[in-house]
Amino acid sequence: MSTPALPGSPSRLLVDLMVMAMRASVMGCKFGLALFIARYLDLSSLGLYGLAAGAIAAVPIVVNLGMNHLLMRDAVTASTSEMIDSMRHYWGFVAFAYAVLLTITTLFTVLVGTSPLWILIVAVIMFEHVGNDIFYLLSSLQHHVWANAIGFIRGAAWILIYIPLAIWDPSFRSLSHLFGFWLVGGVASMGLFAALSRSWPWRASFSRPFRLRVITDAIQKSFLMLLSDLGFITSQYIDRYLITLFLGLKVAGIYFLFWTVGNSATTFLALVLQQKQRPSLISAYRTSGPSAHRLLAWRYLQTTAFATAALSTAIGFAFQVLLPWVAQPGLVAQWSAFWLIVAGLAVRYMADFGALGLFTAHLDRLTTVTNLASVGILVVAQLALLPLAGLHGAGAAILLTSLIIALWRYWLLFGFPSSNAYSRRVGA
Repeated sequence: MSTPALPGSPSRLLVDLMVMAMRASVMGCKFGLALFIARYLDLSSLGLYGLAAGAIAAVPIVVNLGMNHLLMRDAVTASTSEMIDSMRHYWGFVAFAYAVLLTITTLFTVLVGTSPLWILIVAVIMFEHVGNDIFYLLSSLQHHVWANAIGFIRGAAWILIYIPLAIWDPSFRSLSHLFGFWLVGGVASMGLFAALSRSWPWRASFSRPFRLRVITDAIQKSFLMLLSDLGFITSQYIDRYLITLFLGLKVAGIYFLFWTVGNSATTFLALVLQQKQRPSLISAYRTSGPSAHRLLAWRYLQTTAFATAALSTAIGFAFQVLLPWVAQPGLVAQWSAFWLIVAGLAVRYMADFGALGLFTAHLDRLTTVTNLASVGILVVAQLALLPLAGLHGAGAAILLTSLIIALWRYWLLFGFPSSNAYSRRVGA
């Protein structure tokens, strides 16, 4: 495939260092933002921010209907014209969906008199949706520096401006200002992508008629991935809503801060390791077959396990050092729950690597089944343990669920003979 030209990248070593620096900055800024909210706003505001962040992650899953994963997987080997034609149809559909959602939200705000904050949050969701698509598209095309530069703008740059400004001027210490800066970051990142891809044949593609059949066919092919995504995102974020229901918004804020600490490590690893692992595993399967894919996945698994344990532990101890600065006594009382949550999220990331292995081997049905099963197991575990053990129950539920799903996925990925496991693929 002849990939669309982008500005040239530096040497491989410099690329790796730049990617690591940008991903570390995003991780650190998200971490710092949660600390800032806990310190300068309050734990209830942090809980509300966590609920909104969950919606920002979940709504795009519903809107894209599973199409984005198949498009990004196909982009690895598709021709330039095919890739751009698919993306312009998909993004046309996404733009229409968010136009409808923004209209409904605005009318509801005006008629019912609710806070305009929700309009702002929906706008942030839209730009985060497209921003994630851009990140995975450029990653699939092996443009890792530009993918991470765009991710840095929408995930870190605005935070580096907002936090110092809000510390200096208390009038900026509100969720409305926070999401406003987030929206500016999303707009700026999309502007950078537009500048980088200006040489791509977008105009020629958009000059052709919009073919509704392209979208309907993609939706039909993506149904399994939609179910898989819904299962995955629900298993990632439903716990904060259950905690709010059972324990209240303040305790949900404590949980979200602990979750942010543990998740910052796994997010960093996902965007540094999986950014390269994903296209490599796809290529290994398509060019060399199931055996080569399995061997590469096993090698990546060992690297991922070591990195996950090391980084999660380091970040946990770093948070312990920063805890007195936050000045929230309620956090100290839940300290043992913190390490249980961090351990659960680390094991969850190892389970997510198993899902990556299944997906890149086109084992879409198995990916979907395990994702949906994880939701059921997690909900049952949370409902059983939250009333009994509070935040400790939340951490134990995540750890138990993640361990079960990780072992199941590794058995599916490595335990079957090639003729059995890989015959379950979809769309190969």
